[in-house]
Amino acid sequence: MERDLEYETQNIACDEQYKDGAIKCKNYELCESVLPSWWFECKGCYLCTNCDMMFGKVLTKTEPSECPLCLEVVGGLMLPKCEHSICLKCFDRCYYGNKSVEQVTFPYPEIEDAYFEDPENRKWKTRYPLIVLYNKAVNEWCNRHEREY
Repeated sequence: MERDLEYETQNIACDEQYKDGAIKCKNYELCESVLPSWWFECKGCYLCTNCDMMFGKVLTKTEPSECPLCLEVVGGLMLPKCEHSICLKCFDRCYYGNKSVEQVTFPYPEIEDAYFEDPENRKWKTRYPLIVLYNKAVNEWCNRHEREY
């Protein structure tokens, strides 16, 4: 990879840790990492260590569309191993387990009860044996850990 001086000049970051200058990671919107000015000379890329190890590439930003998890219509990121896209908040929750991001709730509270009482939606609880086994294992794990704490 060749050094991208235009990227460096457009993505200068202020950081107390790097007094001689810092550059934003190419996935800065997600990780909010800044890199020292010598980073490219050492690593040959503009990805922080975390992004380089987790994704190995610059994540592609997407146009505003409906996020399949929270159903909000916002811009997002394409998932690293496929071409599905989700919003930044959901990506943060899924990849980093970030509990500070507000939890997604059922998107249509006025029909939530009707949705879960609908026989078509109850099939996930009863019709599929692996889901039944998974739910049983999760409940057992939760019960064990509740007693420990």
